[in-house]
Amino acid sequence: MKVVSSKGMALLESQSYTQGCDEETFMLNAGRGIAYCTAEFIQQKGLGKSVLILAGKGNNAGDAYAAGTYLLGEGYRLVAYSASKDEEESPLCSKQKRLFIEKGGVLFEHALLSSIHNWDGLILDGLFGTGLNKIPQEPYASMIRWANKSKIPIIAVDIPSGLSGDTGEILGEAIQATLTVALGLPKIGFFLQSGWNTIGELKCVDFGLSKSLIEALPTPYRINEKDKRLKTLPPIKRNRHKYEAGVVICLAGSPGMPGAANLTALAALKSGSGMIKLCHTIGMEAELCSSPYELIKIPYETSETIRD
Repeated sequence: MKVVSSKGMALLESQSYTQGCDEETFMLNAGRGIAYCTAEFIQQKGLGKSVLILAGKGNNAGDAYAAGTYLLGEGYRLVAYSASKDEEESPLCSKQKRLFIEKGGVLFEHALLSSIHNWDGLILDGLFGTGLNKIPQEPYASMIRWANKSKIPIIAVDIPSGLSGDTGEILGEAIQATLTVALGLPKIGFFLQSGWNTIGELKCVDFGLSKSLIEALPTPYRINEKDKRLKTLPPIKRNRHKYEAGVVICLAGSPGMPGAANLTALAALKSGSGMIKLCHTIGMEAELCSSPYELIKIPYETSETIRD
């Protein structure tokens, strides 16, 4: 799966609109996916069916409201705390907020957050999206601090609020998410600097971007997906001979440092190789005695001494 910058994601959406897609459909699709991930998380963790939305003024908040509307239809209790005034909100955010209220969602001002105690569900972070490029101001900073101090599980919509999607830098205050539901594709900042410590578990939601546009988007970064990695391994034939499954030669390790040698050889073994030959420097025999019995260990002598 490709990993993109904030500008790359914005470009994909812009190109999609020229092909006939529309922003509201994307938001509804995103909301449905976020709602599904939220319900699944609540069920897996044994939480109460209660969701507290932290809402900003942009389309990230619109995605959160849309998710809330879907969850209301499934019998969940939804309460939203807004950081913005009506006139500050994007048109789609305003529309989704109205639909959320009409469906039965409850809306409060951000100042009332301090009255929340013993929330049995989770928090849905919809304060900022990937377009954030400056330190969050009040009341956003206080809302982020409150969420982190509450110890309530947090699901971030697309990106934890306060995290840069391009650099992984925390811009003043950032949500410490339990789960981040990335929309479309993961963002580069997830894997840089503080990003990996901020996003928690990562899931991606397809909200309708064209696969051809995604493939055409230039980006040097990809993330390996478990299901696709497994498909690249050779199929196992139950009665095969070890010579039918290929040979892997590992040149690894040095005296006092057997870890890399053991790990690479074990990885080759578990990936399905029929024979693994571990070539290691002389003097490591005792250190490698706990390696898998299946390995063929071949010591060699080097004329050079490796120094730190």
